[in-house]
Amino acid sequence: MSNHIQQAYGAPGYPGDQAPAKSFVATWLLSLFFGFFGVDRFYLGKIGTGVLKLLTFGGLGVWVLIDWIIILTGSMRDKSGRLLDGYAKYRLVAWIVTAALLVVGMVSGGSSAAMLAKTAADVPAVSQQADPSSAAAAPAETEEEAEDPVGEAVEEAATWQEVVTMEGGTDKSSSTFELTGAEARMTYSFAGGEDFAIGAIYVLEEGIVLLEDGGLPEVMLDGPAEDETALHKSAGTYYLDVNAANFSGWTVTIEELR
Repeated sequence: MSNHIQQAYGAPGYPGDQAPAKSFVATWLLSLFFGFFGVDRFYLGKIGTGVLKLLTFGGLGVWVLIDWIIILTGSMRDKSGRLLDGYAKYRLVAWIVTAALLVVGMVSGGSSAAMLAKTAADVPAVSQQADPSSAAAAPAETEEEAEDPVGEAVEEAATWQEVVTMEGGTDKSSSTFELTGAEARMTYSFAGGEDFAIGAIYVLEEGIVLLEDGGLPEVMLDGPAEDETALHKSAGTYYLDVNAANFSGWTVTIEELR
């Protein structure tokens, strides 16, 4: 992996003799067929979470599903923090094969395909390469937009407004809050937890009980991290639920552009 690509993804630089990044295809297949035993995480060098995944039989299937989503959206990294090699080339095949297997599972009574399809757009994907056609595909600015100083003034006046902030060290839920449907983002910081740490951030609609109704996280963590991600939620009443094990502390903030 060249320094140029490393810088594009925000990964730290590696010396020239560093072992190559782990294969996306190998990680996907191991997760698909042996994820219940943590083999995919052992392959990535994440021995701690691999053992934990093995002992919990893939978190009774929930952790396996979450890892599928992380891998298929290109967000999975190896122990050194590098993105998987070959994602851009093989992601379409991986999605088709996985979807086909999940459809077969649905016919026999499974519901994993519906959960995966519902959350594919909500999980933040890491772009593997710049799309040279994106600039050409962007619609040209119309004369009406170019000559609308009122609209420009309103856009410039919009700022990020804090909706809710929550911090803690273990599992915790917030009180309910309102989202207007405007552009929203979530920033988070999880400290400590170098080994055997796992965390998940949920933004759930009011009335949904996670342990009874289930749900899929906006972000899944297996170590310390500090980042932000877009939050795609329609207008409504929500609450924040954070599950964290073996972290020294964490903070999560949700903001809207108003």
